[in-house]
Amino acid sequence: MRKFFGSAIVLGVWLWHPQMLRAQATFQDCSTCPEMVMVSAGRFEMGATKEENMREQSPERYIAWESPLRIVSVPQPFSISVAEVTKEQFSAFMTDAQPTIEGCDIAKGNEWDRRADKSWRDPGFAQGPHEPVVCVNWSDAKAYTQWLAKRTAKPYRLLTEAEWEYVARAGTQTARFWGDGREDACRYANVPDAAHVKMTQNGQGTFACNDGYAYTSPAKSFQPNAFGVYDTIGNVWEWVEDCFHESYITAPSDTAAWQSDPACTYHVARGGSWNPRLATQLRSAARGRVTTALRNSNLGFRLAVTP
Repeated sequence: MRKFFGSAIVLGVWLWHPQMLRAQATFQDCSTCPEMVMVSAGRFEMGATKEENMREQSPERYIAWESPLRIVSVPQPFSISVAEVTKEQFSAFMTDAQPTIEGCDIAKGNEWDRRADKSWRDPGFAQGPHEPVVCVNWSDAKAYTQWLAKRTAKPYRLLTEAEWEYVARAGTQTARFWGDGREDACRYANVPDAAHVKMTQNGQGTFACNDGYAYTSPAKSFQPNAFGVYDTIGNVWEWVEDCFHESYITAPSDTAAWQSDPACTYHVARGGSWNPRLATQLRSAARGRVTTALRNSNLGFRLAVTP
């Protein structure tokens, strides 16, 4: 039986012009399942403008990754977890399915240290149960979705990349759902900030504010976007279904996952994290190219389900 909690705002979008606001209840399909909210169908412009990339001083390869701009159709409503999958939620899967998930790349200043003794249980910093699970690779995330789908008899899955950006934008065309600027970031997102610099001595890609968290933050610690979804920017990078492609040339015109070869050496991650290399990685259009097998202490995921 589904449990309903509170309400969230859902915004119908047609080429970025809001048509109607309506309250939408969140739901859970089990006591340890992620809290979900439905978003409506629509259309949006995916990618970044030249002006945005110039303002953000994005590297040339990022500019190529985020272009060309294109209109994407979202043909039907779907539900998305309002927050990233938490350590507590992932723990239920690990207890039941008992897979072997060990080893993690741990942030060490501006570098990464591959540690066999670290994992989602201990990613190299203290975490509470309601913080996002990290140190999971793409296959681990997929295994969780398959376990949850079997447990609930609902088609849980990873988001496609286009779905992710549609939700992250939540009816906006700005660099971030709260606007173009970085100055308000700490009201809306866990970004690399003053607390992060103090704890890690890593000043790369930082924002001039203090969100109070050096590493991950508990789910729903910051303000949500207009869809009622939290942490689409910052906290942890999020795996999506799609294989990585160097640009949007020949990309699908709808929200279907864009695959390539079955091996798919690289998958896409979205949203940036508490520890990116560049502040420009924390934008709605920003894309990460991540080795499919990588387990990393700033990399997690969230879920979708189509009714």
